[in-house]
Amino acid sequence: MSDYSVWNESKLGLHVPEMDREHQVLISLMNKLHVLREKKAADGEGLATINAFGEYTVKHFADEEAYMARIQYPGIAVHKTVHKQLLARFTGYQQAFRRDGVLTDDFFTFLKMWLNAHISSVDMKYSQHMAASAKSA
Repeated sequence: MSDYSVWNESKLGLHVPEMDREHQVLISLMNKLHVLREKKAADGEGLATINAFGEYTVKHFADEEAYMARIQYPGIAVHKTVHKQLLARFTGYQQAFRRDGVLTDDFFTFLKMWLNAHISSVDMKYSQHMAASAKSA
């Protein structure tokens, strides 16, 4: 069984080692959730994994926002708003899983879009800001 999503350094790598590692952990957790669904694993294991994903997401967003503050990224306020929206949407799926015990296709479409499109476009902006700042220093 292959991974649902694979880390692609050329598309997702931000050249910020701490953030790249954390993004890889999020992709790994998403893949674990997908495997659990495919294997029709017990709800308890799914709940533990979706909760771990949520907790790690909160940690990652805090780490990413602290990094953006350190590099004085001008788009930090908008980025924080995007994080709040993503977390709210994830929480809705998490609550639905607690209620129904089902990890839906829509949930995985959301995760894959978030982890691929968000990293390669929204997160890439702070990476580019950091690179530009380093060149001008």
